[in-house]
Amino acid sequence: MGVMRVLHVAPEAYPLAKVGGLADVVGALPKALKPLGVEAHILLPWHGGLEARRVGEVAFPFFGREERAPLGERVAGRVRFLLLGVEGFGRERIYGYPDDAERYLRFALAAKEVARGYDLVHAHDWTAALLALYAPTVYTIHNLAHQGLVDPGLFFSWTGLPWSLFHMEALEFHGQVNLMKGGIVFARRVTTVSPSYAEEIQTPEFGMGLDGVLRRHAGKLRGILNGLDTEVFDPGKDPHLPAPYTREDPSGKALAKEAFRERTGLRPPVLAYIGRLDSQKGLDLLLKALPRLLEMGFRLYVQGVGDEGLQEALRRAQEENPEGVRFLPAYDEAMARLAYAGAEAVLVPSRFEPCGLVQMIASRYGTPPVARAVGGLKDTVEDGRTGVLFETYHPEGLLYGVLRLFRLGAEEMGLRAMEKDFSWEGPARAYREVYREALG
Repeated sequence: MGVMRVLHVAPEAYPLAKVGGLADVVGALPKALKPLGVEAHILLPWHGGLEARRVGEVAFPFFGREERAPLGERVAGRVRFLLLGVEGFGRERIYGYPDDAERYLRFALAAKEVARGYDLVHAHDWTAALLALYAPTVYTIHNLAHQGLVDPGLFFSWTGLPWSLFHMEALEFHGQVNLMKGGIVFARRVTTVSPSYAEEIQTPEFGMGLDGVLRRHAGKLRGILNGLDTEVFDPGKDPHLPAPYTREDPSGKALAKEAFRERTGLRPPVLAYIGRLDSQKGLDLLLKALPRLLEMGFRLYVQGVGDEGLQEALRRAQEENPEGVRFLPAYDEAMARLAYAGAEAVLVPSRFEPCGLVQMIASRYGTPPVARAVGGLKDTVEDGRTGVLFETYHPEGLLYGVLRLFRLGAEEMGLRAMEKDFSWEGPARAYREVYREALG
């Protein structure tokens, strides 16, 4: 086979549009595939504020009539991006609107027309799952919690697909259409973002109602661990740090710790949480464990946006413990990098975690993670060597993990963590293999 042409279809991709780890994966994988003979482009909705050169127009059917959408093109970070200007996307946010299902179905129906010029579609999450019904597709589940449920009357009116697809072995799910289920059933290959998560989602505890479907299609399911863009996350040349450092010469890390202390006003040892404020991420454990952690002399730095209730609880924790807690309710990349380099440990107490990038970034910056033994956390943290894993979803589990990390030597573990290879090279080879299988 010559050069394989693959179209990644996703709602977000770094550096153009980002909410979470999905964007990092979609933005980095095409670059890693290029040396392997795979020409991969990325197709996104034309979100509000994105600039691109208009290169054409796409005609597609929606709700029984022909609609047209401008097609834009832009190259960023050595990757070709295509943007589809379908109705409903010139807005501020990527998700979170009452008409998300309609918007993303419209996007997918227009995307299938663009996909005609490619050998294979790589569809990401529920927003692109519909493509598995139209084109040779590899479908990646980034988070099983978001499945894309649609009223069947609306779905079949919008798409024009036959009602014969509305049954248990196809799209039907408790009386609704489930787009993620459609992706799993109709794609030629299904991947998810870590080997452990691929096993977990086939169980009732982590399967979110789709464990039976995933067990039935287990033969085409594969867990491929996400990589990390090691050019972007590199303490040896990170412009956000006061000085570069490496495992061989870690002296610059002391300057990062000093700068972090100055910026936050927190004296060590500081435990950091960086990421979305979401019930999935185990922040309830952290808040319950906080009084004991403070009592034992630890300080806490939290940075992230999300759930209003969690934001309020963290604001209150800071007011009540001005010496011991700092909460930054913002997406601030420079401050996040300083925290990865300057904290004594990073906390990842997730309820479930498909892959997780925080523990990989922290390891790369020489800061050991204390993480729950689930999903990708289990696959990336070597317990007792490059960080600490704890099993029980309970504040005591987290406290035990933190104490064990410092008893075993946090600094030494951080240096060992810097040895780990989190690059995209291995995962990219695994994806190329899956593409070949999908194309027979």
